[in-house]
Amino acid sequence: MAALTIEISSPAFNNVMFDQAFLEAAQLPAEHFRQLLDALPAAIYTTDAAGRITFYNQAAVELAGREPRLGTDQWCVSWRLLLPDGTPLPHDECPMAVALREDRPIRGVEIIAERPDGTRINLLPYPTPLHNSSGALVGAVNMLLDITDRKRAEQAIKQLNETLEQRVEERTRQMTQAFTQLGASEEQFRMLVQGVTDYAIFMLDPKGFMANWNAGAARIKGYAAEEIIGRHFSQFYTEEDRRDGVPERALETARQTGKYEAEGWRARKDGTQFWANVVIDAIRNGAGELMGFAKITRDLTERKAAEEQLRQAAKMEAIGQLTGGVAHDFNNLLTAIIGNLEMLVSRLPAGEPARRYAEGALRAACRGSRMTEQLLVFSRRQEVRSEIVSIGVLLRETLMLCQRTTGEGIEIDLRLQEDVWPCRIDPGEFSAAVLNLAANARDAMNRSGRLTLRTENVTTGTLSGADLAAGDYVVFSVSDTGCGMSTEVLERAFEPFYTTKEVGKGTGLGLSQVYGFARQSGGATRIESKIGMGTTVRVYIPRANGHPEHDIALNESPAEGPTGAATILVVEDDADVHEMIVGMLSDLGYRTLVATTGPEALALLERESSVDLLFTDMVMPAGMSGTELARRASRVRPGLRVLLSSGYTREETQSRPAHTEFPFVAKPYRPTTLAKKLKEVLSAGFVAEAG
Repeated sequence: MAALTIEISSPAFNNVMFDQAFLEAAQLPAEHFRQLLDALPAAIYTTDAAGRITFYNQAAVELAGREPRLGTDQWCVSWRLLLPDGTPLPHDECPMAVALREDRPIRGVEIIAERPDGTRINLLPYPTPLHNSSGALVGAVNMLLDITDRKRAEQAIKQLNETLEQRVEERTRQMTQAFTQLGASEEQFRMLVQGVTDYAIFMLDPKGFMANWNAGAARIKGYAAEEIIGRHFSQFYTEEDRRDGVPERALETARQTGKYEAEGWRARKDGTQFWANVVIDAIRNGAGELMGFAKITRDLTERKAAEEQLRQAAKMEAIGQLTGGVAHDFNNLLTAIIGNLEMLVSRLPAGEPARRYAEGALRAACRGSRMTEQLLVFSRRQEVRSEIVSIGVLLRETLMLCQRTTGEGIEIDLRLQEDVWPCRIDPGEFSAAVLNLAANARDAMNRSGRLTLRTENVTTGTLSGADLAAGDYVVFSVSDTGCGMSTEVLERAFEPFYTTKEVGKGTGLGLSQVYGFARQSGGATRIESKIGMGTTVRVYIPRANGHPEHDIALNESPAEGPTGAATILVVEDDADVHEMIVGMLSDLGYRTLVATTGPEALALLERESSVDLLFTDMVMPAGMSGTELARRASRVRPGLRVLLSSGYTREETQSRPAHTEFPFVAKPYRPTTLAKKLKEVLSAGFVAEAG
């Protein structure tokens, strides 16, 4: 029998050839080759020169949502086509029609197809004209890649589609179905295999040596066919997997059960590794004798990285929620402790030993207050006092403090991009983040080395990470020449209270404060570090519309007004806190009423017409928050003054934040702070809005 040579040439392939003599030498009948082709989960079809469909596989049927008619249907008109922006795509402009009309392959054109049931899918078609031995156009082959999931991931990475590839049983069923329908020549089969670039598809002999190679394998693994055919497939496995006998177990499993499927790290020609989904099918002849194996590999590295980013983002979000709740409860305790200690100090005469002890306890409680502020920044529960600023200006203002923090042994190199974009941030929290990073770098360099502070404008793409949307950002980075971090330390670096320093040398809140600042500013953080190679922390802050604010007057003297001549309704569910508040207000000369829930407070307001000011915590029991209480009180008493207080607020997402409706004082507060705020509100402050 004369040898039949089949050849395909495409930019994505290396002109790999199969001929009839090869198939006979490899003892692979055409039936088995057809089985391999039909195992492909990609949609593939061929047409004649007039565009009429001459072959399709089952994956094409499932993709289109209908069964085309061979010899009559034209794929371009078998469903409604649209451009990516939703504009209708004329049938004579679809990629297959253009490929046939202009006799050239079409690449990189994205389209949207609407199935008969109305559902839409995003596709990347790869139509390629086919020619006979005389060079005449005889038709075309097309592979359709369904990129719907990828498009969804680009729009919302947290909704990444985790649908795995079809099981081997489905692929085998598709092979059998498509084989009965396949009426094309051996040349078409060869072209169909070479049209697949997303999958590495090749065959192994019974001992695991490679018998052929497709273009997808060349793209994914980096080897040309002439470099790899005849070599053992175990060379794609990592050295550790080879020592453990993983390749041998894979073949034995496929030999015994008919299939093997797994995911793991595999090696490319250049030594880099990728995360692969691997399927090995045993190929047997009609007598049941093992002829070899069909192996299909897909590169899932990007998907694995996205899943890991989502996992890390979810972990940090959970830690943030827990941290915010703990800090809120701790703020209630500190409010009572600080208030009572300050009142005690004010009553003890100077020089009294007991006063010295009380002042020491007050200082310690104030340090605890600063720690809760850092925790609330990490969990994004802290009130943000943001304004439009220039990062470069803030860095220059903070440089002296930075130098004092690091000490004389560390050289600070300031590299600021000109015309850096403005950002909307809390300047105080930014300065705290800079100093925390400087302190960490100082310790990592053992007080000797170079610290580089850098700013730059960057524009990120759609796949920047699960916690960073596409857009314009100012990136502030801090790089040191210190000892670096191990992988294990790097994974936990942002966790509150996690530290590698000795006991008493650090709180473990430095990097968590930086993380919280970035998140509450709408950005994200990244750390790059290797043992002995130093560390770089990058903080991404969204670009703001507007110009930096300058010369804002912050030192206005408090307004004069009456004190001690008003009745205040205190609404607080924590007994220690409301007892401290009542004592404090009594010392200031105010008359007080107390309620522990919102409904109880409303009932008091209806009975007591003498109430001048409502002072309420925002997080309250009985199904009514302090903000809701203030709004309902405004309908009962339109002239009522209101002052809100909380350890943090969950109302950041409301259309009308409570902080813009009513005055607010954050817990823990000192008596002097509360007295000043009450005076402001009673004198000329906010009045509850009716309705």
